[in-house]
Amino acid sequence: MTPAAPAPPAPMLRGMWLASSWSDQFISGVPFHTWGTEWYKRLGHLPLWDPEVFGGLPFVAAGHGDMFYPTWLLRFIVPVTTAGNLSFFVHYILAGLFTYLLLRRLGVGWIGSVIGGLAYELSGLIASYPSPGHDGKLFASAMLPLMLLALVLALRDRRWVGYPLLGVATALTLLGHFQLAYYSLIVAGLFALYLSFEETGDSRGGERALRLGMALAAVLIGFGVAAIQILPFFEYIPYSPRAQGFHGFEGSTSYAIPWSHVPEFFIKNFVGWTPNGTYWGANPIKLHSEYLGLPVVALAVLGATARERRRLVLWIGGIGLLFLLISLGAATPFYTLWWALMPLVKKTRAPGMAFFVVAFVTALFAALGVDRALATRNRRGMTVALIVGAVVTLLGITGAFGQLAEGFASGIQAITGRNAVAA
Repeated sequence: MTPAAPAPPAPMLRGMWLASSWSDQFISGVPFHTWGTEWYKRLGHLPLWDPEVFGGLPFVAAGHGDMFYPTWLLRFIVPVTTAGNLSFFVHYILAGLFTYLLLRRLGVGWIGSVIGGLAYELSGLIASYPSPGHDGKLFASAMLPLMLLALVLALRDRRWVGYPLLGVATALTLLGHFQLAYYSLIVAGLFALYLSFEETGDSRGGERALRLGMALAAVLIGFGVAAIQILPFFEYIPYSPRAQGFHGFEGSTSYAIPWSHVPEFFIKNFVGWTPNGTYWGANPIKLHSEYLGLPVVALAVLGATARERRRLVLWIGGIGLLFLLISLGAATPFYTLWWALMPLVKKTRAPGMAFFVVAFVTALFAALGVDRALATRNRRGMTVALIVGAVVTLLGITGAFGQLAEGFASGIQAITGRNAVAA
């Protein structure tokens, strides 16, 4: 399942770490983790106050990183930098593995499930999390397929193991990243409705309601486990910059995905990258990638037209469309309604974070596409998929997509320069 990362690279094990001068790990992550670990060893418990930042901050309430996430224990065994590297490495494996297990549970074949798992863990957004040092986002993203797998076990398969697994996945997601947990719980709620209304066979309404209630109880238990981080954070909000929200609608929609980024879904590095000076898009900086992978998209299109899984495709596709609209932020009128109605959204920004759900849905569709292509009764679909894949691979090898993106970027930069001179 994880041939893309069979072993951690040797530099990681020697303490070299995944960071750059642009990374949150460089600016805050490693310093916070190192300081917290040192003071834990001195005090015998987590420090509650950090006097080193802004004249003093609550250490737990203000959020100094993943201090309660299980991987923090690695910092007592290996150097903090190595612990951070291993945390990234392990969660890439988990993201692919959990997606694979979910797909297998949904009846997707072995090859399709493997490709779906790899498509998710190696999608542009997930694979680029180390660039800005966003380990918490990776933790939460890796838990999404586990959360949905738990729901399948609990609601469709009627297996009790699904409920504690759902509670664990919820707690880990919350301890990883609050905003991604918010998105993941919405996905889980919609997927639970799909399972309850479309996949429960001859179950009666009362039985469906009971299982949904038990799933909700498992989620609440997950909140209880994560309360050690959640309650101090919410108590601190009135004293934090989030108290008044992010300067209205404009602040809340900052770092959404602008329309200029959309071609990068299909063309790698289309809008460039801030650290190497090639970014020309509308956001202040860009340290990640939204590339979904052209072969993956081609397979996803094939999977999205699978008639034999029409209900699953419609529900999953609807979830993907919802989160695409969220990630686009103010680029569409939809976000005005979302911002006005959904709780806590006014206290967040960067709706582009929601794109991890789009990457996940694309990977699921790609897995279905592989199944459809390999079906003996659908040889025409397999032939089309192979031809598209061969063409895309050939263009990628020759650098056609990169040259197209660079040429377009050069044109944009030239126009921008002329406009600046004219002004």
